[in-house]
Amino acid sequence: MLYDTRFINGLVFCSETGTFQKTNVYVQNGVIAEAENDDSADARVTVDCEGKYVLPGLIDEHLHINLYGTIIGANADTVCVPSGITTAVDGGSCGASNFVQFYNSNVIRYEPHVYSYLNVSTFGNKSLCKHEEDHDPADFRPDLMEKLFRAYPDTLRGLKVRMCKATLGDYGMAPLYRAIEISEDLQSKGYFCPVVIHYDDLPDNVSVEELFNALRPGDIAAHVYQCKAETIFLKDGTIHPAVRRARERGVIMDDCHGRVHWTIPHLQKAAEQDFLPDIISSDCVRISEYVRPGFSLIYAMCMQSACGMPLEKVLQAVTINPAKALGICDRAGSLRVGMPADIAVFDIQDTERIFADNYGNTIKGSKLFVPLLTMIDGRIAYRQIFF
Repeated sequence: MLYDTRFINGLVFCSETGTFQKTNVYVQNGVIAEAENDDSADARVTVDCEGKYVLPGLIDEHLHINLYGTIIGANADTVCVPSGITTAVDGGSCGASNFVQFYNSNVIRYEPHVYSYLNVSTFGNKSLCKHEEDHDPADFRPDLMEKLFRAYPDTLRGLKVRMCKATLGDYGMAPLYRAIEISEDLQSKGYFCPVVIHYDDLPDNVSVEELFNALRPGDIAAHVYQCKAETIFLKDGTIHPAVRRARERGVIMDDCHGRVHWTIPHLQKAAEQDFLPDIISSDCVRISEYVRPGFSLIYAMCMQSACGMPLEKVLQAVTINPAKALGICDRAGSLRVGMPADIAVFDIQDTERIFADNYGNTIKGSKLFVPLLTMIDGRIAYRQIFF
C-alpha cells in the first residue's frame, strides 16, 4: 500500500502505557493508519527517525494566545509549531465579552488545534495592569457563559478563576465557590466544564486548605509549585495534607510553568516526595516568548526532568494526561490508529547543561528535548533544516 507519510526506525512513544517501541508509524488522509507489512509498505514521504523519538504531538494545556486581543497574547503559530506542540489551550485570556473575538481572529486561524478556558471575569484577563480583572461574583454572567458553551461546546474546556491577591480583594473564596456553582450547572446541561484555578500569592482570607478542599475531581490547580504566600509545602517541607487529599480524589495538578510561578527547590522537594505534576504546561505569554527562564513548554520539560521527573512521566504530562483532563482523548494525546496525525519527532539528549529559575537557583540538566519535526493533521508544518 502507498501511504502519504511513514515514520521509520524511530522509538515510538505509547502515551497510554508510558513505553517506547522501535516501530514504524503510517499516515494516510490526515490520520494515523493501520500498519501493514513493513516489507511491502511504501509512502510518498518517508521520514527516517533512526535514533530519534516519535511522539504524539505535544499538548500545551495552559498558555495565553489571544494575539493582539490582550496585552499578554502570544502567537500560537510561532511558540507552538516549532516546539512540537500541535494542540494548545488558552488559559482563560477571555471572558464572555471578548471570547468571540478571540475565536474568530485567532482560534480558527492558528495552525495548531486551539481550545480555551473561559474566564469568569466578563472582560477576561488583565495581567500586567495595576488593577487586574474584577472577581466580584456579583459581576459574573452565567447567562452569557452558557450562551458561549452552547455555541462553542467543542472549543470551551472549562472556567478559569484567578485565586490571588491581585483579583480577590475582600471576596475571599466567594469567586471560586460561585464558579463551581456555574460549572455544576453547565455540567448538568451536558457541557464539559471543570474549574481551573490560578493559584498564586493567596490573600490572608484564603488558605491552602480551604482552596484545595473546594476543588472537585477533574478540576485543575495551575501553578501548583508557586512560591508566594502560603505554598503547598508545610514549614517542614512536606506536602500539605489538603493538597494530597485533593490529588487522591482526582484534582489535577498542573505545573503551569511560566517564569515566576515555580522555583527549582520547590520542584525538587515535590519530586523527592513523588508529588509530580499530572500536567506540564508553559503558561507562555507575549513578554516571555523565547525569553528565559520560562519561554516554552520544552524548557518546562527540561526543568522537570532535571529536578527528578522520569522521562516517561514528562512525556505523559504533555500528551495523554492533558488530553484526559481536557476530554479530548479522541482527538489528541496518542498515536492510536484512527487518531488525527499530530506527530512530533524529537531528539532527546542526555545533557549537563545548566538550567536556571527566576530566583537565582540553578541545576544541572538531565534531558534536553530538541524538536526536529512537527506534523499537524498529516501535514508537515515544521522541520529542522538538518533533519
